[in-house]
Amino acid sequence: MSDELSRKAAIEALIFSARNGIEPRKIASIVGMKLNQVTLLLEEIESDYATSEHGVMIKSVNGKLRFYTKPELQNYVSQISTRPIVSITDTQMEALAIVAIKGPLTKNDVELIRGRSTQNQLLELSKMGLIGKRKSKLPGRPYLYKTTKKFYDLFQLEDLSEIVQGLSLGGGEKVETTGDTVPADGPVQEEIDTGDTGRQSQD
Repeated sequence: MSDELSRKAAIEALIFSARNGIEPRKIASIVGMKLNQVTLLLEEIESDYATSEHGVMIKSVNGKLRFYTKPELQNYVSQISTRPIVSITDTQMEALAIVAIKGPLTKNDVELIRGRSTQNQLLELSKMGLIGKRKSKLPGRPYLYKTTKKFYDLFQLEDLSEIVQGLSLGGGEKVETTGDTVPADGPVQEEIDTGDTGRQSQD
């Protein structure tokens, strides 16, 4: 095995073994290569897996590389998936898009943009682990909401420039999520703070 092939194999092994993804800079540090060299090999590896002979692909999500099942094969994988599937409603998706694009922001900020109460939507999105919240330094210390790592993983977004395409799952389409909460600049809470309720819940 040539030196280049062995390095490509090492990079593949690192990506496969990194449960939460791995940054190219970290790979370079482990295999003892310069970042630009790793980038070139990554392009070759991604090209290899892009062919129809492979059922998985390598994708960078939120700056970290991971293996993902190709979208056209999801119907097969869903038959053995052990992760619970939840349905995100249109109103939840609307609130999620606002938090993703404008966050971090308070519940009242979200409601001003939506024009109606968002308490139930934020609570459910928090339980799904798609958004997190932390106390702000604003008067009354309302919570600030922002999207979590799980949000980026679920929608496979590299950055928020893809938000329009990534959030095109309206109409109650089912998406997979484990329901685990993920910290976002502080611990994720599962209950909406009663001091930040504003208007009564609707929807």
